[in-house]
Amino acid sequence: MLLIIENDLYKYLAVAVMLLAILFAYFKGRGAVSAGSRSLAWTHVPLIAFAIASLGPSAFAIMIYLGYKVGLIQPPPSGYRFSTFIAGLPFDFAVMNWTFVALYVTCRLRPNFGSARFVMWLSVVAMSLPNVLLFSLAWDMVSNARGAGQGIGVIEAMLIFPTVAMIWPGALPDIPDAVLNVISVFTAPIPILGLISWLPAQLIGRSASNFRRKETVRS
Repeated sequence: MLLIIENDLYKYLAVAVMLLAILFAYFKGRGAVSAGSRSLAWTHVPLIAFAIASLGPSAFAIMIYLGYKVGLIQPPPSGYRFSTFIAGLPFDFAVMNWTFVALYVTCRLRPNFGSARFVMWLSVVAMSLPNVLLFSLAWDMVSNARGAGQGIGVIEAMLIFPTVAMIWPGALPDIPDAVLNVISVFTAPIPILGLISWLPAQLIGRSASNFRRKETVRS
């Protein structure tokens, strides 16, 4: 994933693919709504969380900048500026949060898969927690201090670093960057939190559904 974020072309292509997946799932799911005569509005929750995580930090940075500009907030001694981070980082954050799109597509296409609605909420909450760190970067986006972007790089590295390497240092040997990037895509903290929430909750939901069906049959 680090390679995708560093390379603008790969990053923009990844975002384009995610947008196409969102459009496909939306129109496909809209047909399901008409056929099933029930609303699938709840499936949009991962998409809303994705938009907040991707665009929210930059929107917050703009608010801070305007606060400095009109005098509502006292600017730091180093000054402030409207940096390129504000326009560029939403693409980084979108790529880092690709699992929200995967969750949206899954819920939209398979709304009756197990306890999809219950599991969706757990996964969204779990994956949203690390994104709180991204909002703290808004101050760096408008900072004029030297090295202000270093903090942004550190936080991004934390959120795309393979979880297995955090828990077990040295677990990943010297492997090619391309392979490491693939590993990072699926084992970064945000995807792992979503998976950890999805699997157990799906099992619990299925067990509860089976129990209710058995009770109904007995009645």
